[in-house]
Amino acid sequence: MLVYGKLLNYVLPAFLMFNNLYFSSETRFVKKGSDLLLDVDTIQKGFVFTWKCNSDVVVIFPGGSEPSVKGKYQGRASFFKQNYSLVIRNMQHEDSGNYIATATGFKERIVADYRVTVQVSPVNLTINSFDAQYCNFTATCKVVDSEVSGNYRCYNQTCHPLTKPDLKDSLMTVYVQEGSVVCNHSNYVSWTNDTQPFVSLCKNKPGKI
Repeated sequence: MLVYGKLLNYVLPAFLMFNNLYFSSETRFVKKGSDLLLDVDTIQKGFVFTWKCNSDVVVIFPGGSEPSVKGKYQGRASFFKQNYSLVIRNMQHEDSGNYIATATGFKERIVADYRVTVQVSPVNLTINSFDAQYCNFTATCKVVDSEVSGNYRCYNQTCHPLTKPDLKDSLMTVYVQEGSVVCNHSNYVSWTNDTQPFVSLCKNKPGKI
């Protein structure tokens, strides 16, 4: 009984510490090409520590051994065993996902949870006339290296979306200003625009329609 009691003195505090940990997911937006830093609170040493992105293991750190970076993250990811933080360099669209840190002792516990979205903002604007007599045209604004785009129809220098664009946590506006069509795109990490003149598409110059 004495040995059992001593064992409980070590096992029970560790079990309670991990059993009471709770982490809500934190959202991060990262600019394409930049570095991502993920932190955790300091945990008790001697447990197997793992960072994952979705189902892919980024790094595993067994207690008493050196950390090991896995798969496509080799050469891009750095793990700091002093504080269990993770840095991934040159983030790309495919690096978006759910990053979870776990500590495994008596059972696996989540100790950090991030939902990461990689964003870009450069846009390309193209315009095509469908009624040159009245200077009416369509405008398509597309975010570079992304599926985000919007199609607009412009009548008498006023533009309206043809369909509701799927902007994925960003904002896009298209409008006419001083003989040009302007597309503005912004998200959580940056803002940019593209401008194209439309006067050449019109038989009548704007203001004389």
